[in-house]
Amino acid sequence: MPRKKKKSLIQPIKQNIAKRLSNTDIRIRRKALLGLVVFVGVFLLYSFFSGSYGFVHIAQLHAKKSHLEKENHQLLAQLVDAELISKRLLSDMDYIEYIARTRHYFSRPGEVIYRLK
Repeated sequence: MPRKKKKSLIQPIKQNIAKRLSNTDIRIRRKALLGLVVFVGVFLLYSFFSGSYGFVHIAQLHAKKSHLEKENHQLLAQLVDAELISKRLLSDMDYIEYIARTRHYFSRPGEVIYRLK
């Protein structure tokens, strides 16, 4: 005949502890997973907003690029004007006379120059 197992006093306590440990293990795993997700989220946010590939740095680079493009356009316009003036100074005698009279106050013999303020 099969033997009947005797129930011991410790058996219910062992089962209760085993259940508690398994439930605690699930809770610990969930908390660890939640902590990992939060850590990864914070890391991604930090990397998006800081560093050389962050949104803030990229926005600053775009602003600097647009500023440099505007400055380049202005300098190009000044260069074109300077080339035009240099060509006129080499060939146009009327322009040379205009510059001499307006900037350096030259006059022809017998002319009187009046400066008005």
